[in-house]
Amino acid sequence: MWKTTTVIARRLLRWYDRSKRDLPWRRDPSPYRTLVSEFMLQQTVVATVEPYFARFIARFPDVASLAAASDDEVTALWSGLGYYARARNLRRAAAAIVTDHGGAIPASEAALRALPGVGPYTAAAVAAIAFDARAFALDGNTMRVLARLTGERRPVDVPATRAALHARGLAEVPRRRAGDFNQALMELGALVCTPRSPRCELCPLAGGCRARAEGRAASLPRKRPRAERPIVRVVCACITDGARVLVVKRPRGLLAGTWVLPEAADRGARTRPAVARRLAEATGVSVAGVSYRGAIRHVFTHRDVTAELFRVDVDVAVAASGPAAADGRWIAPGGLAALGVSSFARKTVALGVGR
Repeated sequence: MWKTTTVIARRLLRWYDRSKRDLPWRRDPSPYRTLVSEFMLQQTVVATVEPYFARFIARFPDVASLAAASDDEVTALWSGLGYYARARNLRRAAAAIVTDHGGAIPASEAALRALPGVGPYTAAAVAAIAFDARAFALDGNTMRVLARLTGERRPVDVPATRAALHARGLAEVPRRRAGDFNQALMELGALVCTPRSPRCELCPLAGGCRARAEGRAASLPRKRPRAERPIVRVVCACITDGARVLVVKRPRGLLAGTWVLPEAADRGARTRPAVARRLAEATGVSVAGVSYRGAIRHVFTHRDVTAELFRVDVDVAVAASGPAAADGRWIAPGGLAALGVSSFARKTVALGVGR
């Protein structure tokens, strides 16, 4: 049996009651709104998520409406938020909830963990926040707070360290207000115990913080050296009939499930025009001309991509006959918002068509 309320929990909850932010998923709370917000907040900051959350909930107000949607409908509302597998997994999770749980989001960590795309953090966060279950959600914010509080010197991106910090966090979860405790620790990491220049003078846990006592708050937590991002160079073909461009759905890998311009590996400047032409011809169009438009660099989390853009003008009559490939779609540049299109794809289309 865990303690009813630890000193840390009492201090933290008092601070949270005074300082918590007014966030859209905290208004009129429900398990569904919690699930959606936690999917969106994976590797994405609150300020970025807020407008996306509002639009998403307006379009898909409940599990049933989300489960009945198509991947394209869901990804379109996710366009620009990044990490698009989250959108597809959220829709799959909703479908599983309807099929396997009668439309009711399960309350236990174990059942939540069995849903598509739900990992240990999301399962614990939803169980605690939506159902007040005794669970602890270890994310970047809570891990940083605990590492400083305990003076943890081991790299926090090592599984054994993460397990130890999770155990410490779980031991502090109170019998009541487990959800508020989890949110309070997340809030503390986001607002006070920040990655750089922590505001220790405002921290309700400062008196018991080992890192602060030892003057090491700014240097913790430690992580293993990060590998450099691989550099990727591609050729993109902006295939256009003058009014529309041809986009294709990427089946796998980076930006899987989103609509992009056809692309291939860049083998050097001398071959690029021919590569762009082949990309177009592979879709079945008749090429009228190929012109270089410039390069775009886009830094993703795990790779650094430079795309060499070529505009490929095609025979209007051929384009008018319909999609040029099974996975292709002709669309006016202004209609991209109706598809699941990444910011990288929007930039390539804009450069390709000169807008």
